[in-house]
Amino acid sequence: MDKEKAQKNLKDVLEKLHTDTDLKELDEYSRLFKKEISILKRSWAAAWLFMYYDKRENPKTQSAEKLLNKKNAGAKPAYGKPSISEKSEKPTIEINLSEEESKRLFISIGKNRRLFPREVIALIMSKTSAAREDIGMIRILDNYSFVQVRDVKADEIIEKLTGHRFRGRTLTVNYAKPKTAESDE
Repeated sequence: MDKEKAQKNLKDVLEKLHTDTDLKELDEYSRLFKKEISILKRSWAAAWLFMYYDKRENPKTQSAEKLLNKKNAGAKPAYGKPSISEKSEKPTIEINLSEEESKRLFISIGKNRRLFPREVIALIMSKTSAAREDIGMIRILDNYSFVQVRDVKADEIIEKLTGHRFRGRTLTVNYAKPKTAESDE
C-alpha cells in the first residue's frame, strides 16, 4: 500500500463528498448500507470499499485475484470474490483428493484473523508452484487451519510458507497430526 497516495485519495473522497455529491442519492445509499450491513461490520465494509477504490486508482497495484488470474492463464479462479458479509460468502469449490495422493498440513492461522478458504488458496498459489487442483479440503478453526494438498507439493508448501508473514503473523506450516490425535477440535 502506498500510504501517501491512499491518504490523498481519502482526502479527495471527502472533498467530493462535500462538493460533488447529490445528498439525496447519498442518503439512499446510506440507508441501504445501514440496512444490509450490521453495525459491527460497517467500518470494515467502508475500509474495504476504500481499499478497492484506492487499488483501482493505481493500475500498478494488483490484487491477489489478478495475480492468480495471470498465473492461471485467464482461467476463472475456483473461489469467490471478496465479500463483506459471511452470509453472502460464496462457497469455495472443494476438490477432494484421495488419501493416497494427499497430505494434510497444519497452518498456524485461523478464523481469529478473518481467514477464508479462498485466501488460503490464494496464499498457497501465489507463493508456490501449486495449482488449484493440488489443493483439496480446507478446514479453518479459530486459531489454526488444516489444508489437504497433493503429496508431491506438500514439502514445497511447507518450505515456502513457514516463516512467511501473513496478516501480522509469522506462519508455521507442517504436517498435521493424524485425525485421532486432534482431540481439541
